[in-house]
Amino acid sequence: MQYKKKLFIIVIINIFLILTFLILSIPAYNYLTKIKTNNNDYVEGQVIINPEAKSPVILDRKIDVNLIAKVDKNLKWEFEPLEKNIKINIGESKIIKYKGKNISNKTITSTADFKVDPEAAQAYLIKTECFCFTEQTLKPGESQIFTMVFYVDPSIDSDWYFDNLKVLVFTYEFSEYKS
Repeated sequence: MQYKKKLFIIVIINIFLILTFLILSIPAYNYLTKIKTNNNDYVEGQVIINPEAKSPVILDRKIDVNLIAKVDKNLKWEFEPLEKNIKINIGESKIIKYKGKNISNKTITSTADFKVDPEAAQAYLIKTECFCFTEQTLKPGESQIFTMVFYVDPSIDSDWYFDNLKVLVFTYEFSEYKS
């Protein structure tokens, strides 16, 4: 009987420790994922500083890239890619453009979160310039073209995990920036 009580106490303590860890990890995660970056020379005013930026090698292997644009349900913006699908060679530098429009009656500052599918390909995606690096502000009714310059690192070709990769999906989602 004594053994069961000790075991019960150990299980309760472990559950308490796990729950405490989980509860404390939420603010830590939020802090680490919301690190602010200042405006920089690459995205100030959405001017492409170096459209000639190139990877070291362009391979003959092609990949389709599907572009998805989303807007948080609480943000009164329209946001869409100017092209929904592109075909690129691995290593080829490419400029993609999105159109955003503030459809509210107030000035809104927003940020874009980026996801790539498959997620493991993120390590091979080189973004040399991107509107997602900083906050974006649009006045009521204002439209803007947002640009991203990227290439897929040619070293992806030597990663067996991506031997059959044919399609990448880029998803940007704008949400209102809360300072």
